[in-house]
Amino acid sequence: MLGYNLVTMKGMKPCFTLFVVFLGFQSIQAQTAPTDSTLVSVVQISGMVVTGDSLAPLSFATVYRMRDSRGTMTDVNGFFSIPALEGDTLRVSSLGYIAQEFSVPMDLPLPRMNVVQPLGRDTITLNEAFIYPWPTRERFRDEFMELALSKDAYIIGQERLDPEALYDRLTEVGRDGSEVYAYTMQQQAIQNSYNGQLAPISLFNPIAWAKFIQSLRDR
Repeated sequence: MLGYNLVTMKGMKPCFTLFVVFLGFQSIQAQTAPTDSTLVSVVQISGMVVTGDSLAPLSFATVYRMRDSRGTMTDVNGFFSIPALEGDTLRVSSLGYIAQEFSVPMDLPLPRMNVVQPLGRDTITLNEAFIYPWPTRERFRDEFMELALSKDAYIIGQERLDPEALYDRLTEVGRDGSEVYAYTMQQQAIQNSYNGQLAPISLFNPIAWAKFIQSLRDR
C-alpha cells in the first residue's frame, strides 16, 4: 500500500503542476480582458455641420477630438461620423467660420449620439484706406504742374476721325444677335397678322416709300 501511494503521488505531480499553470493563465486573461464599462464608454458621434445663418450644409469642415487631435471631415452634404469616449471634447472648425466645441455626455442611454452643429461666419471688417501715388496733395500739385502733357491717343484719334468714313464702316457691320431676334419676331408677327389672306405689296405702300426717300436723304 505504501508503494502504491508513492507511485500515485508521483504520477499526480505533473497533473497538479499543469492545473496550477492553467489557473494562472485564466487569472491573467481575466485581468487583461476589457470590462463592460470600457465597451460602453465608446460612443459613435454622427451628425451634420451647418451654417449658422442659413442652416445650409457645410462641406469639408474639420471635426476632431481634443484628446488626441484625431478626427475626420464632413462630406459634400455636411455629414460626419467619428468614434469618441464619454467625456471627450470635440472641436468643429472650418475656414471663414468661428470654431465651436461640444462634449460627449457621460450618461448616454445608448453608445451613440446625434449632433447638428451650426457655425457662425467669422467676418473681419477693415477700416477704409486711401492710397495715393504721392505722399501729400501739395507734392502731387507740384509734380503735376511740372509735367509737359501732350495730346494723348484719344484726342489725336478724335481729331483724325472722319464722320463719313465712320458711317460707311457702320453700314458694313452686320446685325448682332438681339437685332436679328427682333427682326425675326417682327416678320413672324407680320405673317401671323395676314394669316389666311394675301399680304399687301410694299411697292404700293406710301409709308415704305417715305422711309426709302428719308434713308436716301440721310446718306
